[in-house]
Amino acid sequence: MTAPSLLTLAFAVSLSSVVRADAPARLPEGPGLAAKYPGDQGISKDAAVLFADDFEAGDLKKWADMSGTIAITGDRPNAGRHCVVVPMEKGKNTGGQAKRWFMPGADRVYARAYVKFDEGYQYPHHFLWLSGNPRKEKWKSFGKAGLKPDGTYFSTGMECWFAWGKNPPPGELFFYSYFMDMKIDPKMNKYWGNSFFPPGGAGQGPGQAANEETRVIPKLGQWQCWEFMLAANTPGKADGQQAMWLDGKLVGSFDGIRWRDDASVKVNCFWLEHYGYDASDPTRKFHKERQTVWFDDVVIATEYVGPRVEGKGK
Repeated sequence: MTAPSLLTLAFAVSLSSVVRADAPARLPEGPGLAAKYPGDQGISKDAAVLFADDFEAGDLKKWADMSGTIAITGDRPNAGRHCVVVPMEKGKNTGGQAKRWFMPGADRVYARAYVKFDEGYQYPHHFLWLSGNPRKEKWKSFGKAGLKPDGTYFSTGMECWFAWGKNPPPGELFFYSYFMDMKIDPKMNKYWGNSFFPPGGAGQGPGQAANEETRVIPKLGQWQCWEFMLAANTPGKADGQQAMWLDGKLVGSFDGIRWRDDASVKVNCFWLEHYGYDASDPTRKFHKERQTVWFDDVVIATEYVGPRVEGKGK
């Protein structure tokens, strides 16, 4: 991946850094903004939408800082004719990525993307991210692995926890977050991302897995609607929030987070990433030689988006 890169130097998750949700907060579920736009047609023109790409243009011109194996394909789209494919090949590459800034951003942002893993997929290292950066320093949250944010940037990733090979692929959903009150890894004396697990999740140490009945495991070989929300806090207060949905079902929400100390720092970057295989990746020994993810129908908005509904066109 090209520098500067965020959170790619390590993937240390310690018991001291785990946050669990007792129960989902009252947030929307099921149909959302997308229900007003069958087939997502015209959704990009909605006042609440900050960015949208269904990849039907057949290119990645809307994105920035692209690197690695990311490409447009006509193979297996969620809808329409095109989607994005990002393979990883062991010993050859670390996957691919692209970013989209929407400056100056907003205090509350929802990111929806359709995701499909290949049928034999194992585990990713890092995946989908939202971050907050100063208006004139769009790279501020990047390259900060191991550091505690100072209130001028923050980030969170909707990812899959592999539980040292004990969770079924691609792993259980969780947040991997950098924020002002994050806890240090006492063994390494570094501030690696703290983990936020939905209720019933959080299998942590080597050989441990979460409750098999309640952990949230995305499916392999089929398209699913991923969505997550990051709400910045009021400076001086711990009233920030984050939440995640899978196929329109709210699976975890977390309150009381101090993301920032500066009200001008907004949520303003979405990172589409399929990353792994480098020397710091503890999941690499579980990977097959090639594993692939497809992405489609990305919408970034200030309102809950929800799954796309069927309609004419895409």
